[in-house]
Amino acid sequence: MALAVWLVVMIIGTPIAWIKGEPHYEAESIFQVSPTYMKNVEADSEIQIGSNSQYREYVSHLAKTVVRYDVIERALDNLAKTGIDIKPAALTQRKFIEKLQQRVFVSTIPDTYMVRIGIESNDKNDLDTLINAITGSFLDTTKNEQIYGSAERLQFIHEAETKIRAEISALEASRVILAEKLGVTTFTENTLNPFDAVLTQARDRLTRAAIERTEADASYQIFIKQKELPFDFRFSLRDLRQQDLGMQTMRNEVFKRIEEITQALTGLTSSHPLYQGLVDEMEKITADLNVREAAYDLKSIENYKVRLAATLDQKKRIEQEVQKTVISLEGQAADYARTFQQAMRLTSEIKKRDAELETVRNRENFLDTERNALGFVRLVTPALPAETPSGTGKTRSFTILLILALGCALGSAIMMDMSDRRIRSVNEAESLMGIPAAGWQILVNNLPTRLFGMEQTRRFAATLIRNRDTEAGNLFAFSSVKGSPGLTNIILETATTLRQLGHTVLVVQANTYSPIAGLVEHALGLTEYLNGSANATEIIHPYVNNGITFDLIEFGKQIDLGVKNLDVLSAGVKQWEQSYDFVLIDLPPLLLSADAELLVESLGQVFLVVEAESVLRGEVSRAKRLLQKIDPKAVGLFVNSVPMFFGGGYMEALVVETIIRKNYNVFMNKPSWLLQLQIFWTRWYVQFRLGRQKQRPVLVAQNSDK
Repeated sequence: MALAVWLVVMIIGTPIAWIKGEPHYEAESIFQVSPTYMKNVEADSEIQIGSNSQYREYVSHLAKTVVRYDVIERALDNLAKTGIDIKPAALTQRKFIEKLQQRVFVSTIPDTYMVRIGIESNDKNDLDTLINAITGSFLDTTKNEQIYGSAERLQFIHEAETKIRAEISALEASRVILAEKLGVTTFTENTLNPFDAVLTQARDRLTRAAIERTEADASYQIFIKQKELPFDFRFSLRDLRQQDLGMQTMRNEVFKRIEEITQALTGLTSSHPLYQGLVDEMEKITADLNVREAAYDLKSIENYKVRLAATLDQKKRIEQEVQKTVISLEGQAADYARTFQQAMRLTSEIKKRDAELETVRNRENFLDTERNALGFVRLVTPALPAETPSGTGKTRSFTILLILALGCALGSAIMMDMSDRRIRSVNEAESLMGIPAAGWQILVNNLPTRLFGMEQTRRFAATLIRNRDTEAGNLFAFSSVKGSPGLTNIILETATTLRQLGHTVLVVQANTYSPIAGLVEHALGLTEYLNGSANATEIIHPYVNNGITFDLIEFGKQIDLGVKNLDVLSAGVKQWEQSYDFVLIDLPPLLLSADAELLVESLGQVFLVVEAESVLRGEVSRAKRLLQKIDPKAVGLFVNSVPMFFGGGYMEALVVETIIRKNYNVFMNKPSWLLQLQIFWTRWYVQFRLGRQKQRPVLVAQNSDK
């Protein structure tokens, strides 16, 4: 398969490698597509491509623009004006342009904003000139299409600017007249009507004057009625009296004298000559103090009465004057408001015209100055003259093709081998079954493997002997996963080996799936015993294998009948176990025959024979699950037909050491590949010499005839 894949890849790739390996000249220029329009006057980010998808679409649009017919035609015209004519004489102008449209390539450079414009040709003359001309024509076309119709648009913008300026002048003149009437010099959006503020302040002052007048009147009336100062005064009349220094001094002297008299009266009786005098003195000074305090209070009341009355008159006068001012302002409010609103409307119109004028100026600046801006597209690198041919070359192309073919061949072989789900080694079978193998046999296809197979058979026979001695059982049944042609041979070889070791052996053919008849001619078999036409000893016949004789029970003549009468079979097996050292039973394939399940369950144990390179992994897993469901007393594993070169890295060395009775490293004193080469040449030489020797008698006969 690897050789076939290699040939297919080589056959398909040879023309491609031949064409691609042809050297050619190449010239290319590079331009950049910026996502931001590089403006001359305003900020760079004012004109910007919105998203990544829009940018890719714009780059694709530019790539198609490069090879547009008019762009290439303008480039050729520009070259013709400089005296350069690169058009072949055999082509018309249109045919040449169409050919260039196919040959000129435009490709983006990954992870950059740059794009390549290039061409490949076998002729290097004027390649750079052609590419630079196409690039220049493309840049001019892109810039003109970005600012399309700039002259007409500029004329229209100038006319609009003149009209807006005239309107702004007229509006400003009208606003100046209104400003003189209002006495206001500033009109902005946040400016309030100043008359409203004055009127509001006047009304607020009138309200406060009325409140203050009411408070003054209430305070005066309360003072007249209750002879006490209002709450908002700091002190009451009593507090004022007590804080007066003269009154306080007199009060202190009176209190002091009263204390002295009180102390003097303490030790006197009422009949004492001084007692009445002291009492009269105390009453007199107390009365004098009260008279002085009453006189002080009367004087304070009169003073505060005059003061409160004056305050009340003041508040009334202020209220009257403020009320007159408010009435006057309210009469002027309507005219002032209309004039101010008209001025504000004029200001708003002027601002609108200013905004329009700013927009017109911006557009005028853009058209007038940005026509020469870098814009989205700019040249990065012009095309350089082509000097050295490029390309992989035929040698390199065929080398790459050869490596690719070898890789495909190896890869296909490896993939085929990895996708092969067949069992190749003993380790694979043990891993799937979860138990170690009781024995295994190599694939016998020559003398070395046959000798090694004999050793493996002896090892398996030794395993059976150990099992019989340790488990006290001499019955061993064998069932393959699927149909295995080597199962019967394994049983016969094992029986031969056991017989050579001095044990009596009985082989029972119970394979109902593919029974083998004729091992013993005209003999009764197992089917005859099960249907009652023969007893357990009549069906036993001697069988000779490799010069060794042991007993054998054939399947019988009724090969179309399945297993029957399992109770009869169980009785016969017990009888045979008592008569022989080993009873080996050949069972049907476990996955293909229902009789295998019945027999395994009846016998209670089985050796599962896995045929390497024939049984798939999934089939082994299914056989394992089936045995788990049957649940016999004992299950063994035997792997048959293990290939030497796929059964494990040690297999070849093990076969060699088994045959030569020496260490493999001592025997292999040369590398394996050198030994194989010598064997090949020796075989070829021997065949060549034998071929010549076979031809000599013919030549001698021809010479004798002459």
